[in-house]
Amino acid sequence: MAVFGVILLVFAAFLLIVGGLAALKRLPGNNVFGLRVEEARASQEAWEVSHAVAGPVWALGGLSLLFGGLVAFIAQGWMWLLPIVSVIVAVLAVSVGANLGARAAYLFHQNQKDAAGGCGESCNCGGHGEAESAPAPAVDLGALRQAAQQADHK
Repeated sequence: MAVFGVILLVFAAFLLIVGGLAALKRLPGNNVFGLRVEEARASQEAWEVSHAVAGPVWALGGLSLLFGGLVAFIAQGWMWLLPIVSVIVAVLAVSVGANLGARAAYLFHQNQKDAAGGCGESCNCGGHGEAESAPAPAVDLGALRQAAQQADHK
């Protein structure tokens, strides 16, 4: 089944090229391939950082497909399990790489917000980026223990 081998080699070349470009921070921003999360597309630097994290894992998926494609040319009988396993490994590598890249983009985005001042969109401090200096309410631990003991005895 040379057709299956050729298909795997084409996908391997694609993943190796995209993964290599991403790892080297040379993958141009586009709407076709790459991470499609808002944080990665926020700036060129965020795009490069997130794809630098995802790229090596994608290249590993390309290497897996390369191995599977080469084995597919000589596979007979049970050896067909190797190309099938290589496809599974490649799919997992692409998904793990995308997950790691998206997480890196999110953390980079949060770091940029923190560096700019304030705690970002998820701020619940109520002081527009600065924590209010109101004292925390006092808790009567004795009353809390007594209430817990009464609840245990019921």
